[in-house]
Amino acid sequence: MSNNAKNCRGFVSAAGNCKKILKNLKEMKMNALKVKTAAVLAGAAVVSAAAIVSAAALGSDSTVLSAVPQISADSAAVMTLMPPKEYDVQINVDGKNLGIRCSGTVSDALDAAGVTVYDDDLINIGFSEPLNNSTNIIVNRVDIVEEVDVKVIEYATKYREDDSYLIGYTETVVDGEEGEIETTKRLVYVDGELVSTAVIDKDVTDPVDEVIVVGTKEEEPEPEPEPVYEAPAAYTSDVALDANGAPVSYSQMLTGSSCAYTASPGALTSTGRTAAVGIVAVNPDIIPYGTELYITSADGSKVYGYAIAGDTGGAVMRGSIIVDLFMNTESDCYDWGRRDVNVYFLN
Repeated sequence: MSNNAKNCRGFVSAAGNCKKILKNLKEMKMNALKVKTAAVLAGAAVVSAAAIVSAAALGSDSTVLSAVPQISADSAAVMTLMPPKEYDVQINVDGKNLGIRCSGTVSDALDAAGVTVYDDDLINIGFSEPLNNSTNIIVNRVDIVEEVDVKVIEYATKYREDDSYLIGYTETVVDGEEGEIETTKRLVYVDGELVSTAVIDKDVTDPVDEVIVVGTKEEEPEPEPEPVYEAPAAYTSDVALDANGAPVSYSQMLTGSSCAYTASPGALTSTGRTAAVGIVAVNPDIIPYGTELYITSADGSKVYGYAIAGDTGGAVMRGSIIVDLFMNTESDCYDWGRRDVNVYFLN
């Protein structure tokens, strides 16, 4: 038999052994398998064809078998199944130190220990890293919390002066409103300890100032009332008259022209007397001051009555009239006018 024929027979023999292994693994209800075969052919020329079969997830204990070729005397490849190696692994999480024995990767170890790692959590080693005797897995729990802080901004009060309103007047024309600063913070806790704080949003509402109108106009004093004219007390005396209306007893009578005048209440005459009805202005050289008189119109239509010579004036001093009669009002003066009078000097 030629060397090529011998090589082919050896390769076929190794392939047949692999088929037997596959059949056995299926009978053991393997969930997944991979087959590799290796054949070493005898002779000067070595043709390498290795077949290694690994089976995973066999039953609940996740046993992994390895097929390693063994070379017999007749150059046939014989496959031997070997379980995967397990390692003592430490897992630090949630304040606990968990020790487990496991094979596979970091993810397998976490699953075996019943540890769930969430998206925000930190882990010191990759999930796909293979396990070894020095594997120490540390899981840090990360909690991210958002807090909202609200700070009140007090409003101010402004006063607006207005001279159209009297002093003491106030009116609120704009109501004050408080503002606020709303700050949103993100707090990061690792295993319950605060490790960072960051402001992620800030919303400011400005306050509205209160506006109060204040009157500045000064109150005008009330006008003083117009003085009420009060007629001075009249100078009167009982004078006995005859049937013609003339005094019964007198020493002298003068006939001449007369006028009338008036003055404000309390005005004093030239002799110091208070001006009043019954005080007449005279030329003291003709009618001496203090002389008691009785005066009627020459025609008898008007009677001035009892009087005292107690004042003087320009008209009587010029001689244009012999007497100027005091009246309470201007209308009374106009009513008297200028007329001739009889002036009786009483005894």
